Amino acid sequence: MTKLTPQEIEGEVARLAALRMQLLEMHPFWGYILLQMRLAVSFTIPTMATDCIDSIWFNPEFTRTLDNRELGFVLAHEICHTVLETGPRRGGREPLKWNMATDFAINDLVSRITVPGAADSSAHLYRAPTGVLLLSAYQGMIAETIYEILCRKNADLPGKMYVDVKVQGADGSEVEFPHLPWGGGSSDIHLPLELDEDQRETLRERIAAAVENYHANAARGDLPGDLLRQIGVLDRPRIPWRRVLHRYADTILHQDDYSLACPNKRFLTHDLIVPGRYNEKLAHMAVALDTSGSMDSETIRAVLAELRGMVESSQEITLIVADSKIQQVVTGEDLDSFLAAGRYPGGGGTDHTCVFKYIQEHHLNPGVFVGLTDLYSVFPERKPSFPVLWLVPEVHGNAPWGKVIELPKESV
Repeated sequence: MTKLTPQEIEGEVARLAALRMQLLEMHPFWGYILLQMRLAVSFTIPTMATDCIDSIWFNPEFTRTLDNRELGFVLAHEICHTVLETGPRRGGREPLKWNMATDFAINDLVSRITVPGAADSSAHLYRAPTGVLLLSAYQGMIAETIYEILCRKNADLPGKMYVDVKVQGADGSEVEFPHLPWGGGSSDIHLPLELDEDQRETLRERIAAAVENYHANAARGDLPGDLLRQIGVLDRPRIPWRRVLHRYADTILHQDDYSLACPNKRFLTHDLIVPGRYNEKLAHMAVALDTSGSMDSETIRAVLAELRGMVESSQEITLIVADSKIQQVVTGEDLDSFLAAGRYPGGGGTDHTCVFKYIQEHHLNPGVFVGLTDLYSVFPERKPSFPVLWLVPEVHGNAPWGKVIELPKESV
């Protein structure tokens, strides 16, 4: 039972509402996102938490220990979990280290939110509460990079404890989360919730509307545009790659087959083994990224956005970066780092012969090949034995064989 009076609880509700309006006025992008979410009291959550789509829960006993700048910091932290989609980005990574990595990245971002119009352009709006995960060594890094560092250091979560959480959703239903890990300098608790595709689409539309709100307010305040592009939040794949790839690949398994050999990853964090579908993802795909001089940076950015959709649709991808010669080959979890870095070697002429030679020499035998190119290139005379798709901009050359998919105009 809480020791707070109803008046004290209402006081905390009013304080968070005021901070929300302050953020909307000073930083229209962040404030718009926060305005779409319900602020709800929960005494089972030790600090704060969010489902990243409908609600932010807070414990008034915790918020009362923070001054306004510290409380604003934690509130902005919750918004960042939503905007940066830290849950869907985790993939198969170890949950606790990923939570640490996202907190380090988010706290660095929040600590640099400025005070618009201040005489000192470096004045920061919020102040980090004591003990949160914030290190200058990780400044400017995205969570994927920090996660790799934590894994190399074999870092563990200090001061870890477990709590039982029960929250009431926006629809009035209650959801229980027993024995959740919490601690190690985290000011919030990470709920093991996943967004379905409809919710993710809603979130994408919300972020796009928040960007429009930012520009409609004379670009006032901060917009983490570079970061949003870096992790692919602003540049979304527009092509339904799961359907396209499965239609043209020749190694598709039956959709109704389930197996314990590939358990559903959603439930592994709860120590539950649930059979997964054989055909959740395509087995293997070879992707060739054309980085020749004829591919301008905007076109490469657009095809890289589509590559994110391919990554989500395949169990295994071999990415071959080439112009007239092989520049780089990227596989596995290195794909995340490559996409995040936004750097692609090349810039010379174009010759796809080396790409197909590499595939043959390394016995890749992909279920499907996707070439990201403008098709102003040299190709082998002989058509390969596997299905070939070409993803091209509006202005492009002729394909020697295979199916051509033209990028939607608004993508380029």
